[in-house]
Amino acid sequence: MAKHWKEVKDAIEADLDRIMWDEPVEVKMSRLGVFPSGAGTAGQYLSNLVFQVADTQAMSWWTAHPAMQRAIADPDMSVEHCKKMWIYVNAHMLHLMGDVSPPECPAPWMNLPKLSQFCEDIIEAFDTITTKDEFNDLMWSWFNYTHRLNRWFFLVFPWELGDAFPRKTEAQTRELIAKGELPADVLPS
Repeated sequence: MAKHWKEVKDAIEADLDRIMWDEPVEVKMSRLGVFPSGAGTAGQYLSNLVFQVADTQAMSWWTAHPAMQRAIADPDMSVEHCKKMWIYVNAHMLHLMGDVSPPECPAPWMNLPKLSQFCEDIIEAFDTITTKDEFNDLMWSWFNYTHRLNRWFFLVFPWELGDAFPRKTEAQTRELIAKGELPADVLPS
């Protein structure tokens, strides 16, 4: 039997309570470089942290949330359109970050199995959602959850690595132009 959307909302909010104030184990594993899935490039995991920051941002406050809010508010978009749009915007990334695919990927790829599970639960509950208000109520919980994950990944990202990549000054940029490495029009006139 399919889950009811209120049941899914309750499960999301229970996990949101779990991750609200204390660093979630999935974030701690990532911060410490523990990826049982084998994710990473050339034996390092910085790329995983970049994806976790960027993709949870896109799935929450930066892209998916504002797009869904506009769709929900749009009188030309039905609740069925909104459901499809949520799948199109989210499902592939949620599964990428949380799925297991043995033997190549023996554990959740980005340490986030709840994302895959909640994705399936939300889709399974779509038949119990009949109004945009109900859909919006579920989305409120969902986007609070993904936004909180993004805040955690943003918090633990090693931003100090950026010190090794200082932005070029105008004088340094002019030197690059003089060497022929950049065209002159990259600087404003």
